[in-house]
Amino acid sequence: MSRRRIFVFFLLVLNLYFLYKSDVLMKIREKHALSTSPSLSSSSSSSSSSSSSSSSAPRQCTPRLLFTSSSIGRLGNIMGEYATLWGLGRAFNVSVLLHPDMEGKLLKIFPYLSMDRLPASCKRGWTTLDKTYKFPKNQSLFESAAVGLLGPGKFMLGDNPVKVHLFHPFREDLIRELTFSPSLRKQANDILTHVKRKVKTKSPEITFVGVHIRRTDYIKYIKKYNTTIPSQAYYVRAMKYYREKYSHPVFIMASDDPKYCKKAFKTFKDVVVIQGNRELDMATLAACNHSIISVGSFSFWTGYLSGGEVVYPNKSYSLKYLLSPEYVRKSHLDFFTPLDE
Repeated sequence: MSRRRIFVFFLLVLNLYFLYKSDVLMKIREKHALSTSPSLSSSSSSSSSSSSSSSSAPRQCTPRLLFTSSSIGRLGNIMGEYATLWGLGRAFNVSVLLHPDMEGKLLKIFPYLSMDRLPASCKRGWTTLDKTYKFPKNQSLFESAAVGLLGPGKFMLGDNPVKVHLFHPFREDLIRELTFSPSLRKQANDILTHVKRKVKTKSPEITFVGVHIRRTDYIKYIKKYNTTIPSQAYYVRAMKYYREKYSHPVFIMASDDPKYCKKAFKTFKDVVVIQGNRELDMATLAACNHSIISVGSFSFWTGYLSGGEVVYPNKSYSLKYLLSPEYVRKSHLDFFTPLDE
């Protein structure tokens, strides 16, 4: 080999070495490493295809765009947190992870959740997106983070979010996610079957209308919105509304104050007050054909999961609220019907 060829070969090797050290090749190597690593869920498909569609995201905790939500509050709040997180993943094609606290509270009730679980290696280093986060009030914080305006990182949704506009466009898939366990569904159906046998009517067709009445702590809590919980008159009007639409409605009523319900509605022969645990009450109300709801996230979910028409109180609120008529309209909940007291 001539000296000229040796010199050219040496330059070629040297160029390849510097190319190997360059950012271009480093990016190629990183891309290859990601493609061969286990995956996180991007939550960008329905429960039947979530595992396959999330294969592009790394399972290990890396400084990229990841989202989770802690488990704060009771059942209705936690369902809202899950749905919002799941909807954010679907709407923006970002990676979302199910927090162990949320998994522990939801999985026994809803065993078909498709979201990948948060591994132990990812438990630290999360930035909480809540009212303490410095951000313009007229901007949507979660959406801004999802499109990368807050930079790369790991973000935890805060403030008990129930962002209907994020998950409602994917309602059919979400309802499959939030399918009750076989045990709860059987118990709920047994309750409705028992009621149907007891109802004295010659008609084989009965329209079950689930009624949820929220009271106790909400009587005080709702005052922060400069309003009150719905009165008895609202529920009486709502039941009249369904009686005029259907020939044989039966109202299945559940509440955090069942004693009040039994006393206030004892003269109504077509009202049955049930008194199970929180999960069974929701499963039973969701199994009804239509709904009458009160205020609060638990009440919202009893109607949203039922699949029929949902009558809700037409009230004004001084602050943004889940069941304000304005937000219901903006969220395109066309099956929600506002009703005055």
